[in-house]
Amino acid sequence: MKYTIVIAGSSKNTVLLAQTIASDPRFEIILAITPTAKLVGRQKTLTKNPLQLWAEEQKIATFLVEKKIEKAGFENFIKATKRKTTKFAFPFDFLLVVDFGYFIPSWLLKLPKIAPLNVHPSLLPRWRGSSPGQFYLLLESFLQPENHQSAVTLMIMNQKLDQGPIIAQVPFNVETNWTQNEYYQTAFTLMQTKLTDLINDFATGKIQAKEQAINSPTMTARKLTKADSFIAWQNLVQLMSEQADKISSIEVTEANAGLLQNLLIEQKICPNKLAQIQLIINASKAFTPWPNLWTIIPTNKGTKRMKILSCYLATNKLLLKEVQIEGKNICLWNETKNALIN
Repeated sequence: MKYTIVIAGSSKNTVLLAQTIASDPRFEIILAITPTAKLVGRQKTLTKNPLQLWAEEQKIATFLVEKKIEKAGFENFIKATKRKTTKFAFPFDFLLVVDFGYFIPSWLLKLPKIAPLNVHPSLLPRWRGSSPGQFYLLLESFLQPENHQSAVTLMIMNQKLDQGPIIAQVPFNVETNWTQNEYYQTAFTLMQTKLTDLINDFATGKIQAKEQAINSPTMTARKLTKADSFIAWQNLVQLMSEQADKISSIEVTEANAGLLQNLLIEQKICPNKLAQIQLIINASKAFTPWPNLWTIIPTNKGTKRMKILSCYLATNKLLLKEVQIEGKNICLWNETKNALIN
C-alpha cells in the first residue's frame, strides 16, 4: 500500500522534495496545489512556477491558486478530476506544504487521513514565519552570538503560525559567509535525504510528534518587502566615517520605515556603531538575492538606487565592497564612488 500525498508549494525547494517523494515506492503524489502563473521581469512574461512545471511534466493533477484556496473551487476541481480518471485516490493520507506562501484553511488541514505536514527551515520555535533564513542571518548573531546552528523541521500543521507538533528536526551549522541561498539550499537538501523515512516512521508509529513551546524566543520572520532592506544614505555615510560614534535618527517616512531602518535606531539591537555596522554586514547577506540591501545615492545625474552586495568592517568604520547602481553593472565601490557622488 502506498501513502498518497498532496503537495502544496511553488519553489525549486518544493520540487526537490517532491522528486524525492515521487521516487520512493512507498509514496505517490496525487495532486499539486500551487499558485497560478505570474508576470515576471521587466518584460512581464507570464511564467509558471517550478512546481507547476514539474507536476505537468509528471502528469500530476494540479490545482492552481490565484489569491487564496477557495473551498468550492477546490471541491469542483476534485470532482472533475475524479470523473477524468477512476485511479484518482481521494481522500489522501498526507498534505505536505513546502514553500507555499498561502494560508492553508482549516477545512483543508482536516482532509488528510493521517496528517497535514509542513517543512519549515528553522529550529522551531525560533523564527516562525515565511522568511526564517533571512531573519536568522540578519539577527541571530545578536541574540545568540556563540551559536551558529539552525535546523530544518518537519512538523504537523495546525491553524497557528508554525506552532504545530514537531516530528523531527535536522540540525545544520550556519557559516558566516552564507547568503539566504546557502541557508535554504542546505536546509532543504538535508530534509531531502530524510523526508520519506521520517514520514513513513511517523505514519507507522515509530516517531511520535512532540508539542513545541507556545511562545517563540524570536520575532515573527514575516514576509519581506523592498522597504525592509532599505538604509538611508545619510546613515550609511555616518557608518562609513571613523569619527561618528553611531548613526543619528532620521525622519521616518513611509518609504524608509522598513525592518532594517527601524532596527538600526533601536537601542536594544544596535546600541553602538559597531553593532550597527554588523547589522548592515548581516543585511548584505541576509537580503541576497532578494530584496537586496539598498539605498538611494546622489549622483552627477540625480539620485539613483544602489544595491550593496557586499561590505565589511575595518578600522571602526563600514567599508563598501561590491555595489550595483541602477542601470549599471556590478562594480567595486572604490572604482565608482568619486565619479558618482557629488
